[in-house]
Amino acid sequence: MPVLDITDEQAVARYQAFVRNSKYGQVTQDLGWGEVKNNWLPRHAYVENEQGEIIAAISMLLTNTPSGKKFAYASKGPVMDLNDLDLLDQLVAEAKKAIAEDDAYLLRFDPEFAYSDEFNSALQAHGYVTRNRNVADAGMHATIQPRLNMVLDLAEKPEAKETFDLYPSKTKSKLKRPIRDGVEVRWASDQAAIDAFFETYAGMAQRHGISHRPKEYFERMAKAFGEDGEIMRVYIAEKEGKLLSTGIGFKYGNKVWYMYAGSFDGNIYYAPYAVQTAMIQWAIDSGVELYDMGGIEAVDEHDGLYVFKHTFIKADPREYIGEIDVVLDEAVYQELVK
Repeated sequence: MPVLDITDEQAVARYQAFVRNSKYGQVTQDLGWGEVKNNWLPRHAYVENEQGEIIAAISMLLTNTPSGKKFAYASKGPVMDLNDLDLLDQLVAEAKKAIAEDDAYLLRFDPEFAYSDEFNSALQAHGYVTRNRNVADAGMHATIQPRLNMVLDLAEKPEAKETFDLYPSKTKSKLKRPIRDGVEVRWASDQAAIDAFFETYAGMAQRHGISHRPKEYFERMAKAFGEDGEIMRVYIAEKEGKLLSTGIGFKYGNKVWYMYAGSFDGNIYYAPYAVQTAMIQWAIDSGVELYDMGGIEAVDEHDGLYVFKHTFIKADPREYIGEIDVVLDEAVYQELVK
């Protein structure tokens, strides 16, 4: 049946195989993501074609809200070709069945699909509420996921065998600087790697006075995805055995996604650049099309985040469609969202 029964091992394996093998797959749509976000309630739905093959899927996580009703969120979902809005309508109908007894006021999803006025209008014509340019004045965090993302299109240079092949001599020299300084990068996904990452990540957060996730969150990530390093890796930059910088990346669908990072203060010999160079090499070696460095606030040379990511990605950021809302309780939606 189109609502996934998580007690049916065969159905679960079939669903998971579809999500992991789809070019539209996202790690946040994997069943393992529910193990990472273990304080959310997981629900899953799908659509089959006439031959009984899954052609669209959505994994939702639900949490409580002050209204007493739940919020259902399908991060970077659904797993399907969004050009087919009739198929999307079918999938949403199944998703509603999957959360029918959960008393949710809203189902939200935010696919990595390019923004256009035409697509935005088409979604609205199908009854969806969209949150994109109409909330952009509130900045990068107006939506759960950033809408402007720095993405390296590796398909534009299929002849590249290593990261340095992607860049002109000036950038190449900058990226080789940490190597000249003796910085070495390795990867792992075991407990020691999580410990090293968290040391840099938590320390960086404390220096900047910002909140951070607990170590257990990343330990659950490693348990769900890091067993063999095929999906999740922790990249670790060191000099003469001294820990300098780290980064967590995921290979899923058609991309490698750089999700989290940490580094120490002071002279770290451009170690964060060395981590990125190694992660991009992973993407090249894996044959994926994209390397995703995540979001930015804006194209602004005064923004350190943009400047760092722009070193690796010279193209304009990709603007995604943003959040697509399926409103289930209009009064609560107006209260909590509008």
